This record gives sequence, structure tokens and C-alpha cells, in this order.
Amino acid sequence: MASGEEAWTKSYSKLYDVDVLSSPEKIIVIAKDKNNKLQKIVLSKEGTTLSITVFNSAPITKSITSNGELIHWYAPEGSNKERLSVYSNNVLAVYQAPWNNPVFKMNLGGMSSSRYEDIMLKDIKLNGPYAVIKFTGSSLMQSQDFFRVIYTSNKKTYTIVADWSTHSDSSFAGNELVINSSFNVGNPLGVNVGQPYSLSGMYNLSTGKKTAGISETFTDREMGWKSERIGNHILIYLPILEL
Repeated sequence: MASGEEAWTKSYSKLYDVDVLSSPEKIIVIAKDKNNKLQKIVLSKEGTTLSITVFNSAPITKSITSNGELIHWYAPEGSNKERLSVYSNNVLAVYQAPWNNPVFKMNLGGMSSSRYEDIMLKDIKLNGPYAVIKFTGSSLMQSQDFFRVIYTSNKKTYTIVADWSTHSDSSFAGNELVINSSFNVGNPLGVNVGQPYSLSGMYNLSTGKKTAGISETFTDREMGWKSERIGNHILIYLPILEL
């Protein structure tokens, strides 16, 4: 970035995850090579390859036979070891060194609801003993994000549901789950005038209880917003309407 020059490039059968560490400054790449092996490539900030780890265990290799799986890498933090989450064929498995067998495994398939015509799994994130799974349900040309929080020690779960037709993402702040939302201006359905929308919310991971939040009620169907978390701050972007 400093020089604006390309420092490193390589093609893979599938690129799953990229993470940038600040201390020490490293770039982590999780990818599948041409031999169908999952690799962790560690690069310096200058693009020099520092190490390559191949995940050779049979359970991981069997999970990446297609390109439809979701895989995320998690840096060691506190008492948590370095981990991989692998979602394949409706099964979520979490691994840590020496990567031979999953330390957590759960079938996420078969989910249905009378509220939706279709449900798709969109993202998986781990924080300590919690797994947060983002789903999107669709019905009658609308969609709704919802987050299923799983306590991996006993597989107890609860669900946090976002507003219809909004787009949501999650992040962690200690033992809190932060969910930010956005709504695109120009959406054919528009916002529901007079209905309060959650722009950002903070939830206790242990209980699912909402501990803080920002909501807004709009007076114009053409309104929209985007909320974004940067450090300990929530930025909310609102359009300026012409009078």
C-alpha cells in the first residue's frame, strides 16, 4: 500500500479468507490449492511468504471437495487458540491445533420457518465459546436477516432478528455482539413510514439481551441509511433529501 505496487499474487482453486494482523503486522490467507488441500499462507506486510501450513487431516480434506463451503480463520486471543470454522454440507465444524478432529460440530441443515419461502446461510463468526450464524430468509420479494447465536459448550441457541428488507452485519466488542444495519435508498418497497428501525444494536452474548441501541423512525419512504462500527464508535450515514 505504501508504494502502490503489487507485492504478492498467486492463484488458487478457492480463496476462503484473508485477515490482516496489526501486532505483529502479518497477512493471513486461507485458500485451497490445485491438489484440493487447504492452506494457511502467512505473509509479511511487504508480501514475503513467511510460512505455509497445510491442513492435511481427513475431516478437513473431505469437507472441501466442492467450492460451496465457507471457511474462516481466527487468530489466537486470550485463552482462545488459533481456530478454523468449516461449514460444508450443512455441517459446521470448528478445529484447532493439531487440526485432526473438530472440537465442535453441529448440523445446521433442515431449518425451516413459515415466515420464509427460502433460508440461506450467509456468514459464520466465532468469539470465545460462541458461534454467530447469519441467515437470510426471503418471502414475497422481501428478505430478512437473522442471527443464530450458539453456545458451543452445550449447543444452546437463541436468535436475533433484523428488520425486513434491511442488510445487517455483525461484529464483537468483548462479550457483546454488535449488529449494524443498512437500507438502500431507492429500494422499490421503500421504508415503512412511522415504523421504528434498528440502525445499530448491542447484545449480551451470554443472554441475548439488548444492552444498547440506536433506532430511527422515518417520515419519507425514500429514506435510507448505513451504519458502520469503527473501533468504539458507530457511524450512521443518512441521505440529504432535496426540499
